[in-house]
Amino acid sequence: MSAKKICKVCGGTEFRVVVDSWMKRTFSFVEKGTLNMCEKCGAKFLVCPKCGALMTHVHPALEAWEVENTCSNCGYKDPNIRAWDGTSPNPNKL
Repeated sequence: MSAKKICKVCGGTEFRVVVDSWMKRTFSFVEKGTLNMCEKCGAKFLVCPKCGALMTHVHPALEAWEVENTCSNCGYKDPNIRAWDGTSPNPNKL
């Protein structure tokens, strides 16, 4: 049974898998993972590779305080999930 998915932005419950080339180029954790997009508002989330739950919201202006690198459903942790501050070398492309 897969994890229940609820959009943190709008409360939507219908999602589909999407490929976002810009986010893949910007965030290596997106390049290596799966994105789900909320059908209601368009918000994109990285999916936990272990249980399928929505792990963290991903968007172009992602800030460190918004990033979740631990799945709230199963506890899976990915230390490679992190935001870029825009000035230092991009940790997602090192």
